[in-house]
Amino acid sequence: MDTAQHRVSPTQLLLDPNNYRFHDISSYRAVASRTRYAEPGVQDKALQLLQTTESFELGALKDSILTNGFVPLEQIVVERYDTEDSKPRYIVVEGNRRVAAVKTLLSNFREGSIDIPPNVFKTLEELPVIEILGTLEERRDYQQTLMAIRHIAGIREWGPYQQAKLVVELYEEMQQGFGPVAQKIGISAREVARRYRASKALQQMEADDEFGEHATPRLYAFFHEAVSQPKVREWLKFSDTTYSAEDPEARRAFYELLSPRNVDSEVLPPKLQNSIRQIRQLKDIVDKPVPLKILLDPERPFDDAVKNAESETVQDEKGLLEHSLGVALHSLREPSIDAWLDPSARSKELWAELVQMVDKVRKIYDGAQ
Repeated sequence: MDTAQHRVSPTQLLLDPNNYRFHDISSYRAVASRTRYAEPGVQDKALQLLQTTESFELGALKDSILTNGFVPLEQIVVERYDTEDSKPRYIVVEGNRRVAAVKTLLSNFREGSIDIPPNVFKTLEELPVIEILGTLEERRDYQQTLMAIRHIAGIREWGPYQQAKLVVELYEEMQQGFGPVAQKIGISAREVARRYRASKALQQMEADDEFGEHATPRLYAFFHEAVSQPKVREWLKFSDTTYSAEDPEARRAFYELLSPRNVDSEVLPPKLQNSIRQIRQLKDIVDKPVPLKILLDPERPFDDAVKNAESETVQDEKGLLEHSLGVALHSLREPSIDAWLDPSARSKELWAELVQMVDKVRKIYDGAQ
């Protein structure tokens, strides 16, 4: 199959109204006749679908182009459609999102709603494209092969760990906050922050003398989910100043859950195996003493802690009181006799506070009788 390279104005490019991306959108209706592809209404509808469908993330792509200019890392592939005003027009075969982002930016500029820096504007005036040549049958075969390779076999993108490492480098080199990094790479600032936090949390485990050997890139997904769960972040005392987990006990417990465990001289796999499901369940465990104790018992399975946490869910104030008393009694039974016979100074202070509280509650109950 022969091809030709051109540089063309965005006005010479027509969006594909039957783009495969549209086929699962409820408002999409196929344009049966190719002769109608260039009609303003048809083009407006294709552009609207690309602009308003959230999963296409056209806004992030626009921000990236506005920051970096049009960077032709992936070629726009086109097919000759017709001629208008002595200039050829082309249907976009591959690259509809990028063309739609450019068209939208230029439209916003003409309306006066945005400013485009001159160096960026220059990259948008003419776009590099590859034209498919040959017979109709040859072009059709080329298109199908291209689509299959690009969208089914797919370009092997970096994994989340590799993506996060680059985010960390960009953030620390730019030193301008998450927003500028987001604009540069075309994702949301919130997602940049999430990846940065997760990567730094994993780095903290990598540096741990006891657990560092288990801190592999595979664990990134667990930290990515953990820093997104407010209860888990609170349990770890994860700081947005130091970007580290600052509660040593909780941090050690989390590392244990992510590491192989030794039970009766047998090495068992880590308790945490599913980064999404289990971390989301973890948020309902870490603030409950008994389920948390079960979770940290190397001999008990993860699901035991989940079931206990579910059974401890309280529906009203009475249930909350019963739950709190039960937890208190359970905790008082935990220390060994040696601990009771030789308490620390802090233990004595806490005991005195507990006795004072019990005396106050006793007076309330005695007065009610």
